Amino acid sequence: MFDFSLMQSLLPGVPLRLLESTGSTNSDARVWLLDGAAHGSLVAAARQKTGRGRMGRAFDSAEGGLYMSLVLRSDLPAGVLTTLCAVAVRRAVFSLTGIPLDIKWVNDLQRNGKKVCGILCEGVWQGDVLLGVVAGIGLNVRQREFPPELQEIAASLYPDGQAPVSLERFAAAIHQQIMALLPQAPAHIAEYRQACITLGKPVSWERADGRHTGIARDVDVSGALIIDTSDGPVSIAAGEVSVRSQGTPRI
Repeated sequence: MFDFSLMQSLLPGVPLRLLESTGSTNSDARVWLLDGAAHGSLVAAARQKTGRGRMGRAFDSAEGGLYMSLVLRSDLPAGVLTTLCAVAVRRAVFSLTGIPLDIKWVNDLQRNGKKVCGILCEGVWQGDVLLGVVAGIGLNVRQREFPPELQEIAASLYPDGQAPVSLERFAAAIHQQIMALLPQAPAHIAEYRQACITLGKPVSWERADGRHTGIARDVDVSGALIIDTSDGPVSIAAGEVSVRSQGTPRI
């Protein structure tokens, strides 16, 4: 369970909801936002039962990870907020552990080619009015094992289960980085580009007319991926994009 007093001392004045287990911190934050939660309010859990990622996929949320969602009273586009959160997590992890992470467009952070963090930013609407965004972050901190289908693609920062940094300190550092970067957006995109291992790689993506391929060239200020193709540059803001290795798509 989280140490509430420690979190209060690390994030003074920040409204907090700290849970041992929940369905989804994004769902909790959404309800809280609709109920009037202030900008920067934080929900964190040590375990999720129904965590989710992009495209409606399930997100493995076992004990040993950090699952947190921020309420952001912001109208920045989802791509800008997603890339901003990726830079914030990367900065926070490095500042606490010295571990450098790579970014895989658009919302994954990797260590040695395996995913250690996923990000999901979701707009919260009341009718046709955007009230804000919930920014969900799942960070694998000290899980020893993953389900068989994830063993080749997921990893923890500390796979031996011995993490010298507490979940409270990870949560506070990530929160602080996000809040510091928000007023400067989209200035973070330069740092995102430098850390993005997708750039320069063959990529493939699905559209209604089939699968397309090209070379990832850049990330623009909206967070969209710019891809060089035989028919000219293409901008991908959403949808399924996978880095291809030796001609075989890799999710």
